[in-house]
Formats: sequence, C-alpha cells, structure tokens
Amino acid sequence: MDLRQHIFKARNIPLPPLESIADDAEQFAPLEWSSYFESRQAIVVGDTTFSVYCSGLSNTGPIFVLHHGAGHSGLTFGLVARHILSNSTSGATVVAPDARDHGNTTGENQEDLSLERLVDDFVGVIQSMFPNNSRDMVLVGHSMGGAVVAHAAASKRLGNVTGLILIDIVEGSAMDSLSSIPTFIHARPKSFTSVESAIKWHIDSGAIQNTESARLSVPTLIVSTTSEDGSIAWTWRTQLLPTEKYWHGWYSGLSKTFISAPTAKLLVLAGTDRLDKELLIAQMQGKFQLELLPAAGHTIQEDLPNPLQVPIPHHPLILMHLPG
Repeated sequence: MDLRQHIFKARNIPLPPLESIADDAEQFAPLEWSSYFESRQAIVVGDTTFSVYCSGLSNTGPIFVLHHGAGHSGLTFGLVARHILSNSTSGATVVAPDARDHGNTTGENQEDLSLERLVDDFVGVIQSMFPNNSRDMVLVGHSMGGAVVAHAAASKRLGNVTGLILIDIVEGSAMDSLSSIPTFIHARPKSFTSVESAIKWHIDSGAIQNTESARLSVPTLIVSTTSEDGSIAWTWRTQLLPTEKYWHGWYSGLSKTFISAPTAKLLVLAGTDRLDKELLIAQMQGKFQLELLPAAGHTIQEDLPNPLQVPIPHHPLILMHLPG
C-alpha cells in the first residue's frame, strides 16, 4: 500500500488543502505517454483487458517488467523505462502494465485486488505477451507492486527470471503503517477542478517530487465526472479505502518471500529506517543487494529517475542484462 503519509510526517510536509491549489496550465500540463513508451497494448487475461505500456517489443534481449504500486499506474515508470532503453543499444524490452482497477485497465471484478488475483493477473499478462519465454527477465515492483513481483518470482511461474527489484517496500514498515493509511486517504482532496490542479497537488504535497514525472503519471490516476449541474470534476481512478481488506495480505510474509526468490535480488529504499529485522539479517548475509536513496520520497522511480541519480537503470543487476 502507498506509504506516502509517512513521507509527509518525516519531512513535516502537510497535505495541502484543496482550496490552496490553483491551476497552472503551462507548468503542470499533462505529458503524452508516447514520449516515454513506443506503444500501449491491450492484453486480455480472463475477464480483464490490461493496458500495458511497452518499448522494444521486437527486440530479443532481456525483458524488464515494471509493476506499479496501489493507486498508481504503469506510467509511474515512464522516465525509468526511457532510461533503461537508453542504456541498451540493441536488446532490451520494457513493459509496464496497469493493474486491475488502475489506469486504463478495464474488465469485470475490478474490485478484487487480493494478492492472489494480482499475481495471477501479472503472470497471465506476461505469459500472454511472452509465451514460452527463453529470454532473461527482470521483475521490478514498487510498493504493492513489489509484493506482486516477489510472489511471482518465488512461485517460479515465469521462466528465466534473472533479477528481482523491489522499490521502497518492506514488510515491517508496511504492516506498521496499515492503521494510519485511512487517515491519509481521508485527508486527500476528494476531487480536483482540472488535471493540472491534480498534478500540482501531487507536487505541492510531496507525493511526487519530479514535475516531469507527475505530468506524465498523474493524469492516469484520475477520471472526469459530471455532476447534475453539468460541472466537471476529476476524482480518483482507484478508490483505495475499499481495498483495505486486502492490505494485510499484500505484505504479510513479504520479507521471507523476497529473500527466498531464486534469483538475484535488489532492494531500493529511501531510508534505512524502513529495513526490518529479517531483511537486515539477510542483507548482512549477502542474500540481496541494498541501495539507499534518502533524497527520494516513496515514489523513488518518479522522484529520482535519472540514471545519474538513481541506481535502477545502471545498477550491476541491470547492466549485466543490457547488451551493447
């Protein structure tokens, strides 16, 4: 689940009230996804049509699969995906799906965000896109998405998973934060007057520190609604409170699952305080690599996407798979 309320508390950044947000059509104008990905595929798995952002589909090198966190979308990885491709002269493929009930994904039973369903969805999308895969595959997951990719890797349902990267999610801090998340959700604006005002709120609140990434990803987090008087407002695409019954299941046992996954592993955190005891012991035993980025907030992939700042695109675990 999204841990942004802890970021606001740690940095003493209050959630700005809705009335303090004014539109700035130029500075906060939305950006097109096509500047960051080559295509958007519609992949049907069961009762759902998944929106999947893709680049390098015709390539034959390693496959990087990026799974977003709760309330986000595949475009949270837009800048990182572009940097990964820029490090490969000829081989990489990058795919970033919108999860069930997120982004542009549509279908039946969208309210079922149980871990089992999310893992089945994720595996189903990848198997549909890359049947009988023999290429190296690196799974990357942020927050809730980290739980999904960790369980997918540990289950061995996907072939040739040679790398697993979790971004700012550990079991201990996630479980500790569950009781306070509803307070954060209730403190958010219920709606926005425009897409630009939603983008500006994410920047002002500290939810996303990188304006370019916010301009890309935030438009997929909201949908337009028309009231009886004809006025248009923008509300949250994914309603997080109804998913509360799934939160515990997302993170319970995550540390053990991550450590046991039979592949090279990297954990990227915004601070050491988020490393729980089980992970600390495993890290000292060399069972996974750890990267700390204290300058970032919870959405590390958005706050620090530049390869000169964030290790994800040029970390040894990534570069070892990039030809050229």
